[in-house]
Amino acid sequence: MDQAEVGSLPALWSLPVDNHRVEKTPAKPVEALGSESPRTRVRFPPPPPKEFILKIMNTFPKPKLVLSRCFFEAVRYDGGTIIDPFVEKLKKYIDFISVCPEVDIGLGTPRQRIIVVKEGEDKRLLQPETGKDITLLMENFSVNFLSNLEEVDGFLLKSKSPSCGVGTTKLYVGNNVVGRTYGFFAQAVKERLPHIPLEDEGRLRDSKIREHFLTRIYAFAELRHLKKNFSPKALVEFQSAYKYLLMTYNQKALKELGQMVAKVGKDPENTLKAYEEVFRRAFHKMPSPSKHANTLLHILGHLSRKLNSMEKRHLLSLIQKVKHGRTNHRLVMEILRSIAYRHGEDYLLRQRYFDPFPEELLED
Repeated sequence: MDQAEVGSLPALWSLPVDNHRVEKTPAKPVEALGSESPRTRVRFPPPPPKEFILKIMNTFPKPKLVLSRCFFEAVRYDGGTIIDPFVEKLKKYIDFISVCPEVDIGLGTPRQRIIVVKEGEDKRLLQPETGKDITLLMENFSVNFLSNLEEVDGFLLKSKSPSCGVGTTKLYVGNNVVGRTYGFFAQAVKERLPHIPLEDEGRLRDSKIREHFLTRIYAFAELRHLKKNFSPKALVEFQSAYKYLLMTYNQKALKELGQMVAKVGKDPENTLKAYEEVFRRAFHKMPSPSKHANTLLHILGHLSRKLNSMEKRHLLSLIQKVKHGRTNHRLVMEILRSIAYRHGEDYLLRQRYFDPFPEELLED
């Protein structure tokens, strides 16, 4: 199994102390013991069976993304290539289709710069040094590319680019920069595929935006995999695994999707189409700390009978800190996951909330 397809394996040897047996060695006769004191011996439990290890390892389908070609080839306007640490790491985990709208409409490399210019209520894509207006050429390319594109799970484009920037492109009036906007190709993606993740590498330096982006592309990759291997049973299992992640993102959608799944046997094909639409829409908005806190409370409720009163109070205190943004939700999530491992809570351990994507991709 490729490392990029495998989620993190918890430290199975780090089992709680009360799972160890502590024994005193039998007392020796006094004459044989001399000055030696009784020794304490800790007997560790045997390693978990292979079936258990395989069960808790999470695998991830590879997301299919559209990436700016300048992350791979020397197609920048100045003839350069972009090397971004996160993009370099991500390449090993995904399948991709590359695009360079500026080269693909025939501008060549290297080339004179192009800029986005505001004219009244409209925006134009101009090449100041040559006086060319390439607005229509870029718009036609974007429509044609997106109309013929196979199903993908997201777009990761070049920041600040006049074609690909995601709200990071300079907007001109005359020779003056008056704000930021979307590049022309990125704008077309936003309008034609509103529920497909769209980011540029500059924005992904923000860890919260990166986590949101990764959660979405991996969820949509798994949905795409479900569609290829669809059965009513598979949809039920998919919905069950995404319960707490959907709860975090959109409780209304969670309820709506649950109602669809309950009736999937009556009209599987149309149910799947409706399910896909609502599922994608559910992940549009980044969840707030209070929504993570609510989900953590529900997970704590599931485990509450396994905990003593002091443990519950401590976890409730941590969840309150998550709610008010003073503690990262991932800290509490890992504590709850450890408790789920300890007590063999298979239902919780299957939840995508704990493993929405390979955790190495969140590391700097």
